[in-house]
Amino acid sequence: MQTQLAWEKKPWREANEKPFIRLNRLTKKFGDFIAVDDVSLDVYQSELFCLLGGSGSGKSTLLRMLAGFETPTSGTIEIDGQDMANIPSHERPTNMMFQSYALFPHMSVEQNIGYGLRRDGVSRAETSDKVAEMLSLVQMSDFGKRKPDQLSGGQRQRVALARSLIKRPKLLLLDEPLGALDKKLREETQFELVNIQESLGITFIVVTHDQEEAMTLATRIGVMNYGEIVQIGEPPQIYEYPSSRFVADFIGSVNMFEGRVKEDDKDFVRIHSDEAGCDIHVGHGVSCSPDQKLWFAVRPEKLILSRKRPEGDANILKGTVEDVAYMGNLSVFRIRLDSGKIVKATQSNRVRRDEEAFSCDEETYVTWDETAGVVLQS
Repeated sequence: MQTQLAWEKKPWREANEKPFIRLNRLTKKFGDFIAVDDVSLDVYQSELFCLLGGSGSGKSTLLRMLAGFETPTSGTIEIDGQDMANIPSHERPTNMMFQSYALFPHMSVEQNIGYGLRRDGVSRAETSDKVAEMLSLVQMSDFGKRKPDQLSGGQRQRVALARSLIKRPKLLLLDEPLGALDKKLREETQFELVNIQESLGITFIVVTHDQEEAMTLATRIGVMNYGEIVQIGEPPQIYEYPSSRFVADFIGSVNMFEGRVKEDDKDFVRIHSDEAGCDIHVGHGVSCSPDQKLWFAVRPEKLILSRKRPEGDANILKGTVEDVAYMGNLSVFRIRLDSGKIVKATQSNRVRRDEEAFSCDEETYVTWDETAGVVLQS
């Protein structure tokens, strides 16, 4: 493993660090449709950067422009200081791994992995050594003679990854690399992918629509919507400090309350929300105007349920438990407030049988700490 990986030193926090990949005002139009809209982005060497968004958000189009499969309508792409404008896809220091894996069915695992080297005229001995190295890296040393149809989905994914990495590209582009795997295998493979990326130090850019996958894999995440990157940040920043209602709602589960500024101080803000049926006290200052409309977002795991009314005059909701979902490691409660709004709360199942657990149709109070949520202005 490298002595200091990008995720350890966090070069994006340093003003004097030079980006490895630089996108400047990149736009792609298909007729009148804008697939990628004026995107600027810096990615640093050895990062595992995730582009996260729903269908049609522009993330795959952005990846294809990096690979050279699509020509930008405007803007520039630089990789390792070189402008890619006139560099065809096969001459770029990149490789791309597709969701379908695209393995040759008539070739063995070894032949699939070594295909690119053979096309480049690398000797049989050197190819064999590098294939063996890649097989060891992806833990497939015992499967070299097999054909793709003799492998599981997870094994085919590893073969495709080894084939993408064998020529040691400066940049590996991965389009939904784990999308074809079942949930349990996908979760296991996420950590393997991170370990492989760390051991090689190659810069990865991964496209995914799966929020949990992005949170697990990424050094940083770029959230895309309608062709724009609406927020870039490390996973905890994206989750705990979303920049907008869209990001808060897209990343995980969230409770959102509309309200208006009731009291504004440099150390706190007080918001009145008819939806919540109470005042919301936020324990820090917010740049806002008197009576301005705001939204307060708080994650379900931050909420505390109580049968007894908590002390205080803010951050206290009252409602009735409408549904309870037992998920094994946690339970999810849907609570209908007196205002009619549904709030979601989660509790960790620390004991096998909780005699004090809330059940359907019980009345409950819901509260949270003054620092638990985030104020959003758009």
